Amino acid sequence: MNLPVTVRLYAAARSAAGISEVEVSQGKLEHILRSLAFGNPRMSQVFAQCSFLIDGVAVHDMHVEVAAGSTVDILPPFAGG
Repeated sequence: MNLPVTVRLYAAARSAAGISEVEVSQGKLEHILRSLAFGNPRMSQVFAQCSFLIDGVAVHDMHVEVAAGSTVDILPPFAGG
């Protein structure tokens, strides 16, 4: 059974996407982000400023593989640091 990847969007990312959570197929983080931003230039702009967590662990490598069943959190910068 191939579980989806859950992507949770917060603050400006949620506003740009118009949703707070979506399920996608597993793959490299950069491909997941590209597919979410397809046709929505505002999302691409927001993602460029975001931090990313995979299963609660900060990720800085956009080429990392996101396994089925994982959760990706997309966190824009928050006011106050």
